[in-house]
Amino acid sequence: MPNDTRTLTRADYLSDEIYELERTRIFHGGWMLAARADRLQPGNRTVVELAGESVLLTRDLDGQLHALANVCRHRGARLCDQHTDTGQGSLMCPYHAWTYALDGRLIATPHLDNDDIDKAAFPLWAYHVREWQGFVFVSLAKQPPDFEAWMTLHCSELVALERFGFGGLVVAVTTTCDIEANWKIIVENYQECLHCTRVHPELVELVPVYRTGWVTDHARADGGVTLSHGYSMAATDTSLPILPGIGGIDAQSYFGGTIFPNGFIDVTGTSAIVSTLFPKGPTRTTMTMEFMFAPETIAAPGFDPTPVVEFNELVAAQDNMVCERVQQGVSSLAFTHGVLSPKDDLVINFVQHYLATRGPVV
Repeated sequence: MPNDTRTLTRADYLSDEIYELERTRIFHGGWMLAARADRLQPGNRTVVELAGESVLLTRDLDGQLHALANVCRHRGARLCDQHTDTGQGSLMCPYHAWTYALDGRLIATPHLDNDDIDKAAFPLWAYHVREWQGFVFVSLAKQPPDFEAWMTLHCSELVALERFGFGGLVVAVTTTCDIEANWKIIVENYQECLHCTRVHPELVELVPVYRTGWVTDHARADGGVTLSHGYSMAATDTSLPILPGIGGIDAQSYFGGTIFPNGFIDVTGTSAIVSTLFPKGPTRTTMTMEFMFAPETIAAPGFDPTPVVEFNELVAAQDNMVCERVQQGVSSLAFTHGVLSPKDDLVINFVQHYLATRGPVV
């Protein structure tokens, strides 16, 4: 591999024009990771912002999942602002009280009778939604790519970890942070460990192979790396039980992978963490981290995920700091592009994949 492979350009990290291409061709033209399904029990609704588009995720009283435009059909008011656990089968616009069923049907229009408005003609605009192993994916495209083909092409690292039974896990803790950096800088940072000894001293104690600068262990064919102690991604042994059905080397290892375009999955023998990126423009990203465990682990007396949460929040804060420094640096007029080394192999793969998916700037 040549030692002068280029990074993306200054414009790729800063340009409003390129961000609009990403919105059209990647975020809104394909499938985006949106949420964990267990957050949505029957009667619940939540709001996610998918690259500038506010989407209302609902689960109706029959248990069916829906993705709807978060905008009233009457005068365009935003319907909801946050997650709501009402258990009710409807939602009401705060402006004129037009009321919709959780599947999007318009069911009430106060002060108007049936001759004034044809309710059947004005359901909420609907998007495509799919659930895979408890992960909710949304496509805003009128004719989205085939979901299974998308998963095979763009989310193969997640699919390869299906044996961990993500569909049976439940979110115990959710954290959110804002990062003043382009979403691609965050993904690229995740894909390499040349920074780990300097930025993550606690992490390299837990994962010794990271001291080499490689992000994977080339002596292993499964993509995992061995933990130095315990079964959790935490500074100390948490004594959390192993995930159901997991044993052997899987239980003593850490596995990571990207969920293109906007997520990561981090798995150990006791838990899984999904990090979802919500781009807010070319230079700002919101990230949620959802910490998942087996439901019987959460229900057990004395369950305490604090060591896992605190350790991973520490590593995330360290990463966010250097990602913001990169964003500041690539904003320099002097920066045209950087270079990638052989140990940046996963970054190179991501850059090539991103460019192929985005297509040319014309």
